[in-house]
Amino acid sequence: MIAHITPTPRQRLIALSRASLPFLAGCAVALAARLYSQHAADLPTCEQLPWMRVMVTMMVAICTGGAWLSGRSAFRIWRSGQYPAPGTAVLFRTRVRTGRWAHANACAYFVLSILIAAFLVALLNLFLLSEAGLFVIGLRGCEP
Repeated sequence: MIAHITPTPRQRLIALSRASLPFLAGCAVALAARLYSQHAADLPTCEQLPWMRVMVTMMVAICTGGAWLSGRSAFRIWRSGQYPAPGTAVLFRTRVRTGRWAHANACAYFVLSILIAAFLVALLNLFLLSEAGLFVIGLRGCEP
C-alpha cells in the first residue's frame, strides 16, 4: 500500500520556515562579508580582529547547526525505517518511502553531516590552531 503525508497549513508554514534557513544563513554571511570588506579591510590587522571573530563565529554556528540537523534527520529516518520520518513537516503531499530507499536517504544525510563536520574541523584548524588563529582568538597580542 502506498502511503502519503498530507501537510496541514501549520506544517506547511513550519516546512517553509525550515527550508528558508539555508537562504537566510547565506544572506547573513554575504552581508557580513560585504560589511567586512567595506569597513574593516583597510584597517590594521589588530583592528580587524573583532570583524574576523564575527565571521568565524557565524560560520561555526552555521556549520554546527547544519551538521546537527542533518545528523538528526539521518538518525530519525534510520530508526523509523521510513522517509520522511514520522512527524516531519512537509511542504507538499509526499509519498512515504520505506526499506532500502529510506536507509539510502538516512546514509546520504549521515554522509552530509560528516562532510559538514569535516569542513567545520578544517575551519577551526585554520582559525584556531594556526599562527593567525592565535590573533583571532586573542591568545597573541598585536605587538611585534
